[in-house]
Amino acid sequence: MAAQLVVALLALTSLSAASEPDCKELVKPLVLDSHSPIYGKWVLHVGSWDQSSLKNDLVSVNSSWVELSASSDSGVITIYWADRLNEDKCLQGVANATISGMTSHTTFNINGHTSYHDGKYYETCADCLLSEDTTLLPDSESKGRYLFLFTRTGSLEPSELETFKKQAECLKFLPEYHFSGSDLCPDDRETSASPPAENTENDQTDTEPAAK
Repeated sequence: MAAQLVVALLALTSLSAASEPDCKELVKPLVLDSHSPIYGKWVLHVGSWDQSSLKNDLVSVNSSWVELSASSDSGVITIYWADRLNEDKCLQGVANATISGMTSHTTFNINGHTSYHDGKYYETCADCLLSEDTTLLPDSESKGRYLFLFTRTGSLEPSELETFKKQAECLKFLPEYHFSGSDLCPDDRETSASPPAENTENDQTDTEPAAK
């Protein structure tokens, strides 16, 4: 009987281990340099959060896209972003992210409201961008983290979504998700002859950009 119990316990342990994600293989940070596969335009597909208090900000965003481009300074990435809010208002602007190894540091100024963010990027599916965003308080303490999965087109295969969920689990995010819509804000740069200000809005709002 004792031998049978040991065998049963070993079997359960084996099944439990098999069901757990292999986090070492799933979560591999990208080094941010001129060769990083992060540049170009990306459409948000899904996001998650690690603090319940962050949920409302993200679910207020109906759709989002970002465009990342290298600058003349090798230590700086230019981020142009556009969010469509649930009230059908578009908010968009530009910010610079400074790079330090595998981490980016970005300051957004919107309607006099300043927010600070640390970002990390991870290996993910082809034509996808996996971004972890830590929102910082003025004293540099973390307010919480978001995990965003972007694609070139906004669409995603079911198997790729399952991989994202496992990556989110490895990174200690809550098993809750917000899926972005497909009605994207138009790019104001295409309708304006002048370059965008640091942050520009179609409507006045204090909502932070969904993704960095």
